[in-house]
Amino acid sequence: MILRRTVILAGGSAIGLSGLAWRQLTNPEPLPGRKAPLPAGGATVPMYPLEGPVVVRDPRLFPARFQEAPMLAREVRAGRLPPVAERIGLDPIVVRPLHEIGSYGGTIRRAFVGPEDSQGIGRFASGPDGLLAWDFAWQEIRPNIAKDFAFSPDQRVLTLSLRRGMKWSSGAPFSADDILFWYERMYLDRRIVGGPSLTLQMADGDVVVRKVDDLTVEFVSPAAYPLLADVLASYSELGGPSFLGRSGMGGYAPRHYLERYHASARSEDELNREAREAGFANWTLRFKALNDWTLNPDLPVTSPWRVTSPINTQKLSLARNPYCVWIDTAGNQLPYVDHIDHVLCLSPDGVVLKAAAGKLDFQDRHIYVSKLPFLLSNRRRANYVVGMNPYQGTDLAVRFNLNHKQDPEIGALLADVRFRRALSLSLNRPQINDTLLFGTALPSASTPAPDCKYYPGEAWAQRWATHDPERANRMLDSLGLSVRDKAGFRLRRDGGGRLRLVVSVTRSGFDYAALGEMIREQWREIGVDVDLRELEGTLFGMRMISGELQMTLQSTFSEDPFIYPDFLFPSSPYASGALLGVEYAQWFRSNGRRGQKPPPELVEMMELWRRGRSLPDEQRLEAGREIIRRHIDLVLTAGIVSAGLANNGVHVASNDLGNVPKRILNTAVLRSPSNVLPMTFYFRNVERRRLTD
Repeated sequence: MILRRTVILAGGSAIGLSGLAWRQLTNPEPLPGRKAPLPAGGATVPMYPLEGPVVVRDPRLFPARFQEAPMLAREVRAGRLPPVAERIGLDPIVVRPLHEIGSYGGTIRRAFVGPEDSQGIGRFASGPDGLLAWDFAWQEIRPNIAKDFAFSPDQRVLTLSLRRGMKWSSGAPFSADDILFWYERMYLDRRIVGGPSLTLQMADGDVVVRKVDDLTVEFVSPAAYPLLADVLASYSELGGPSFLGRSGMGGYAPRHYLERYHASARSEDELNREAREAGFANWTLRFKALNDWTLNPDLPVTSPWRVTSPINTQKLSLARNPYCVWIDTAGNQLPYVDHIDHVLCLSPDGVVLKAAAGKLDFQDRHIYVSKLPFLLSNRRRANYVVGMNPYQGTDLAVRFNLNHKQDPEIGALLADVRFRRALSLSLNRPQINDTLLFGTALPSASTPAPDCKYYPGEAWAQRWATHDPERANRMLDSLGLSVRDKAGFRLRRDGGGRLRLVVSVTRSGFDYAALGEMIREQWREIGVDVDLRELEGTLFGMRMISGELQMTLQSTFSEDPFIYPDFLFPSSPYASGALLGVEYAQWFRSNGRRGQKPPPELVEMMELWRRGRSLPDEQRLEAGREIIRRHIDLVLTAGIVSAGLANNGVHVASNDLGNVPKRILNTAVLRSPSNVLPMTFYFRNVERRRLTD
């Protein structure tokens, strides 16, 4: 029997897809010696090999001469820029592109959905700009903005060596003073960063940053901290200013630019007066806004491109950084492409329509999986390819607020593991996977992908994750929820009428409203009513931080518990990680000085996480798997699918764009697709592009 799915396409038309038709449409090329997965319904994702550029570290392979883009060569001839060798410095980052040496010129066209869409520019155009970085396959940590790194024998001291002659996009030297300025004037200043970062805390005290000389910095921990290099290489609070500069984090900042806006340089009264004139309540808010590269085109950066038109305008634009430290193996200063222009779309539907019309050159955000047939059917006409990049974590999950207080009756239920397990057992994951994701994901609890190093095993992927509404009904009855109204819905235990759960969603990279509708129908089977609310992104975040939301539908970044504990137990009172319990997270972050102490089972997970950071690699991997196992057993989130395409798993790339991988390792840890170094993408025929545009 061939299963058929009805898919609503852009414009309102519908088509039915069989598993066979899906395979013919995607034209998969399975990996040699490996079968592509065939989830429920027979659909499959083409499993191309992972591929990406390589950073060359052997100095014997470095080029002896340098070339630059024509637009920069003109600036040199006019005397407005120094020669390229002086701009690059003595220790450039040398990259061997994926397929070939590219050529200069052109503008990459992308889309964004508004000022809150900073992840798009950060993931594509930031470099990445962390002091360290991972290779494209998440196998090896390599130097990045830092030239080299080394641990002391006891793994307490991590020494970073910086690049000789490296400069900010302003032309000012990059040195240890930029790291020390961030650490002393920003991180340690509680007016800017409200409290200590988990990444710089160990059980016995805080990690201290010390300057050795202009090109050497030490991170000194009170205990062994072998994970610190991972933290610097990953999307974390120390992972580079492009993502975290707006919050005062990032690991370094341009001292020569920001110092004059800090209270250590001038009086607070003067700075506050200037801040109010600029529209800010105080100098610290202005300071952090000035350190946000998406909002401030004047901010010096180390990324391959710099912002020229900010994200709060109709057209987010970037231009090449003349002082970019990346070069290719032929000595060409990167990036190859001159500009990146983002067109503003009011919704993900607009993004998909632009992509299908061939108006975007590379887009990997705001593409719903439900639009895949539409994109695939237009790819030849509009001259693009569709790439599919299964996510390394949990694509979709129900996140519960374990510390909800606005409604005590609902809060008590959400805090009860039996209630959460019953809700999880009533989810029909194969139905959701088949309907909304064409069967391309793996129905599972909140596990990472099976090929992830922290995967806890197949048995755990199914724990409390099989569809068993009869058992769920019995569990809910045993909780005192056996009385129902005439419509069959359960009544609250406090006499407050029908038991109704509020599920909040926002428009993001997946159609969470459609997912919420399916869950509402599935929970109806067990007598639980759902009030589904779709909120604007900023309001959604504010209500989450306040602890107001009961539950949401989002991803669970389960691929690395030590880099991303936020989504596995209450550890972050900020942003999306806050939902698991704001006051519990405050207690954890403050070492018990603030917030509310969590239940013992959560405290045990927190202690395991703290111990695990000091463990050797293999022991730490097992500790991470144990954290995931406990998360699953406690159903802190009810995972729905993993290893799928819901979380930035689809990209559209113009056929004119070279060096684009067929498949990208997709994980938040690597800030994908920055792990494949988009500064190596290039246009094969720039002149034809000019005529087309």
